[in-house]
Amino acid sequence: MVFGLVAGVLAVAMSLRGTAPARAAAGPCGTSHDSLSSEEQEFLGLLQSWRNNNLPVSSNLEPSGALSAAAAWYAEWQVANGAPGGHNDGYGRNWVQRAIDCGYAGTTSGGQPYASGSGEGTYAVAASGGVSVGPSQAMIGITYPGSGVYAWTPSTGLPFKCVGVGVARNAAGTAVAWVVVVAQYPAGLPCPGGGSGGGPAATPTVTATPTITPTLSPTPSPTPTPSPTPSPTPTPRADGATVFLGSGWNLTMLPPGPVGQVLARASGCYRAIYQWNGDRWLRYVPGAPPYANNLQTLNGGTLWIEGTAANCGLVAL
Repeated sequence: MVFGLVAGVLAVAMSLRGTAPARAAAGPCGTSHDSLSSEEQEFLGLLQSWRNNNLPVSSNLEPSGALSAAAAWYAEWQVANGAPGGHNDGYGRNWVQRAIDCGYAGTTSGGQPYASGSGEGTYAVAASGGVSVGPSQAMIGITYPGSGVYAWTPSTGLPFKCVGVGVARNAAGTAVAWVVVVAQYPAGLPCPGGGSGGGPAATPTVTATPTITPTLSPTPSPTPTPSPTPSPTPTPRADGATVFLGSGWNLTMLPPGPVGQVLARASGCYRAIYQWNGDRWLRYVPGAPPYANNLQTLNGGTLWIEGTAANCGLVAL
């Protein structure tokens, strides 16, 4: 099993500073992606809502054919190479260079490519038993701490308004990758490469069918439904351990042990857990399939917990 969650703190820092890449872009694109599929459109809607609720300033996202081509190319590269995650491809390019190669053109008055003011989020998963990652699960996976989806500027700055989304799956169904790139561009100009994001499907013509008079059937006697037995509330830990779970991200520590057992009394209070192991992000999402959770046992170290809107506060574990 391979997980593709990689720290993107540098990505966000780069996008906010507008630092140009060390070398010019020089690699393939070759992926036509001027419009988004229905599931990519669904993901884009979730991303817009998430940014509106989690960033100090959130611009309306405008699909860019150039950025979507870059995202789609990298998603295809991910599934063709075992879903390694990260931000650099086999040509040594990062997302800035891929965006330029795919047509994200233009420079600021200072000569910096607009592509330099950008961020990328990558969520790639591979498992021998097959994987299925839809827009909602991808949205959870791609908002890891430091992901490029956090990129923003003050309202007086160049807005992060252009976006590209790409998803790819291999033929065997054992690998899937979602990639999103957000980038700065002048508010009054259309995003490079166009990209309508795919228009709504045409409304089909409905042929009226004749009304059928139903044949009345005897009303069956209802079968009484047994009352479910409520699950007992777990007893608090003897060591008195607690955790504060406010809405949004919480940097905290938890006792060692299986995640589900340690947080049994915090059900409904958290959406996801992330922990950096020195190489990549490990994650746990309650209710997700086993292949989507590579954090199963807590080691007692520092981690990030995304609290739900329940804003539970201090929870006795």
